[in-house]
Amino acid sequence: GYKPDENGITLYNQQVAVFLQDCAPDIQEEFRIKGRDTWREVLGTAFSIDLGSIEEVSIVDARNIMHKVSQRMQEQDILDKIAKKCAGITPNDNPQIEMAQKHHMVQEVLVHDVYLGGEPKLVSECGFGEDEIAYVRMQMIMAEHSQDPLISQYVGMAMMHILKVAGLDVDAMRKARGGT
Repeated sequence: GYKPDENGITLYNQQVAVFLQDCAPDIQEEFRIKGRDTWREVLGTAFSIDLGSIEEVSIVDARNIMHKVSQRMQEQDILDKIAKKCAGITPNDNPQIEMAQKHHMVQEVLVHDVYLGGEPKLVSECGFGEDEIAYVRMQMIMAEHSQDPLISQYVGMAMMHILKVAGLDVDAMRKARGGT
């Protein structure tokens, strides 16, 4: 079994990724679709979203959307806001708690300022709607393409910048999760 925490989830996802690398393409596709459908079911149930209202986006559109997202994530006002919020966190003797607090601040800025902030809101500009449910709908739709190498590159590069300004040491985070 896996630990019932973020480390357990991370380990599970890493092991699934390794497993899938050696699988036939039809198995990989079946696994991707089941993962997508499970994620949609969870979010649809939690936020009372009709799954029939979820439209598909092509890989080209998904890449364009995530390019916009990654560009917005790296705008100076976003980076400054993250740096300021994380610098205001009271130091803690437990580095895990401090890391979790910084991670929470990053997530707060990502949702409220990257996706739901500005005019027009990024979720609206990308065609998902205007409100917080639009953000959830976007996550439901975009999850299907989250393993795409180009999308992973866009998001990974943007997150590296964000984590750096947040004062989160990526190498220390990997070691804390049991990675290398």
